[in-house]
Amino acid sequence: MTYERSYEYLEGRLRPQLELKEIDQVRRAYDLAEAAHRYQLRDEGTPYIVHPLRVAVSLVDELAIYSPKLVCSALLHDVIEDSPTTRDEITEMFGEEVGQLVWLLTKFEEVSLPDYLAAIEDAAETGAPLIKLCDRLDNLRFLIRSPRADKKQRYIRTTEAYYLPMAARTNQYLHKELCRSLDEVRNHVNA
Repeated sequence: MTYERSYEYLEGRLRPQLELKEIDQVRRAYDLAEAAHRYQLRDEGTPYIVHPLRVAVSLVDELAIYSPKLVCSALLHDVIEDSPTTRDEITEMFGEEVGQLVWLLTKFEEVSLPDYLAAIEDAAETGAPLIKLCDRLDNLRFLIRSPRADKKQRYIRTTEAYYLPMAARTNQYLHKELCRSLDEVRNHVNA
């Protein structure tokens, strides 16, 4: 499946749930994310844009979340980290709530992982923990395709230590899926 078709799939899933102006906002978020990640590849060799697109699709298909703010934020969650796009620009284009969510989901080097995840969980009312957990779930699901053994080990450790407890407090479905995906990665690493 090409990522262009994948966007069409996402839009098709959203169309019955959202107004046309909301669909347009999601399309603009996708376009910005696609431009920001244009020359990046994932470890598994796919264009980077497929990752935020899969995170957005997870919100819709697996959690039945159709909020345009959350879907846009899922599409944009790595844009500040990976491009010159600023929080102010995202806020101007998509509103204060999306700007805040994307900022909250941006991992800065000077912030420890526990502090970063605590800030996300402290903002549970925004939906940020659901996006972050879908992000980690997507990373785990495709981690077995990564050639980097060190990355696999790091993801196993951080998922066990931080993401599973957060998921247990946030969403039982995501907790179950993270556990299942983590087992698959462990089995692959130990094979």
